[in-house]
Amino acid sequence: MKKFLWVEEYSPQTVKDCILPDRIKETFLEYAKTKEFPNLLLAGPAGVGKTSVAKALCEEIDADLLFVNASLDRGIGDVRTTVAQFASTSSMYGGLKVVLLDEADNLTADSQKALRALIEEFQNHCRFILTCNYPHNIIDAIHSRCTVFDFHVRDQKDVKKLSAEFGMRCVNILKENEVKFDPKLLLRFVMSMAPDWRGAMNTLQGKTKNGVLEETILAEAPDALIEFLKAKRWKQSQEWIFKHSYLHPKYLEGALYKSLQEKLTDESKPQIVLLFAEYSDKIMNGADPCITLVALATQIMMEADWK
Repeated sequence: MKKFLWVEEYSPQTVKDCILPDRIKETFLEYAKTKEFPNLLLAGPAGVGKTSVAKALCEEIDADLLFVNASLDRGIGDVRTTVAQFASTSSMYGGLKVVLLDEADNLTADSQKALRALIEEFQNHCRFILTCNYPHNIIDAIHSRCTVFDFHVRDQKDVKKLSAEFGMRCVNILKENEVKFDPKLLLRFVMSMAPDWRGAMNTLQGKTKNGVLEETILAEAPDALIEFLKAKRWKQSQEWIFKHSYLHPKYLEGALYKSLQEKLTDESKPQIVLLFAEYSDKIMNGADPCITLVALATQIMMEADWK
């Protein structure tokens, strides 16, 4: 049955279909080929393919999979009951059992300690795959029991290569859904979102409701905000942030940071990095993320030196 959301309808079914850096993809292809792998900790920003490649791997090797959203089921009771009950028995089909803990950095400290014990106890017939955005929130005892993969894409050559691959996939999806589009507009959008492929796919679908790829799709990137900051137009900067409050605040923070790199002088970059470090936790833990983002933008406007 065809699914409504493109991010689900066109999710990769095999490791080969996943859009990943070569260093990661080659290893997972080997895992799929041998049908064996160690416990894994997949770390990196949202939307880069951590959960997708884990699910694709389990599908490809026909593993008996338990998926746990650790943002929702994060307490020690969930680990001791749901996870322990699943991991304690052998697979009905004789294959490998896999526990996939998505967003595992949200697990409580006690839950992680209990999980460490389960990883050791059931290592003969069950594998654990943990995904996280912030690996420093995972205790050392779990780190030492897993092979860690860093999904950050830092090399611009990799970003361009993966963007081209994702762009071709978007072309095929748009054609399949009979959506008219400007290839140059699509390419600019993909590059502005890279490597958040999930976010890009969701935005792409939302901007094609009328059978045409809307030019306003580029409004999701903070280019306009940066121009307001550069011109010291505080009112327009504030309005832009509140207008885009439907976007996740951590996405806006990351997109702003990435876009600023080419606009600032080298002398100004260290100071701006310290500002982002100061505001990063406040954005999610403060009373209103938009107000905190406005405060961050205000300090950037006052202190940044532009090229």
